[in-house]
Amino acid sequence: MIYNNNSAEFEKFCSMIELYPINIIVDKASSYNDIIYLTKQNQYEKIFVDYDDIGKKIVNQILKKNPKQKIFLMNENFECPMEKDCYTCRKKYQKNIIIKPLCQNQLTKILSRKFTCESENLSHKEFTLEKIKKKVQQKYPYLTFDYCKDRDSFLSNNISTSALVYVTDLLNKHQIEFQVTHKNQILIN
Repeated sequence: MIYNNNSAEFEKFCSMIELYPINIIVDKASSYNDIIYLTKQNQYEKIFVDYDDIGKKIVNQILKKNPKQKIFLMNENFECPMEKDCYTCRKKYQKNIIIKPLCQNQLTKILSRKFTCESENLSHKEFTLEKIKKKVQQKYPYLTFDYCKDRDSFLSNNISTSALVYVTDLLNKHQIEFQVTHKNQILIN
């Protein structure tokens, strides 16, 4: 089951699901009433919710009915239904946050039950940097691009000028101060 009000994102999700050699049935709900109706009629192994204002209401309703329901919150913002209490959430609930955009690697981990909440114990800055990293990897999949927490920097091999401009534009958009070294490594201030 997936709640998403963006049909392009839903189509991408379905095309990623189709790559697996297993039979998976996906129901789509694009409104609050649709998802509440479907969750009353069916039992779902996993529910994906686009965590917007409607998604917040959906999560509350689902958890009232079944606190152990496995829910994946697809999120672009640094928000959590448990107010960043990762320990309680992990012990009591089955919710995980997926930092958008969703990629094939994450979906594989989710289906193989090896996925953990991506925002667990992250600061706002780290969450934003992870989101930027995912957007860069989506646009430049050939690029080895990692955020090094110890050095507070983005490290990359042979970063092209266009990729460097893309990364720095995203950092500027999210108001993250940085410097670019002579080796085209990006140091976060």
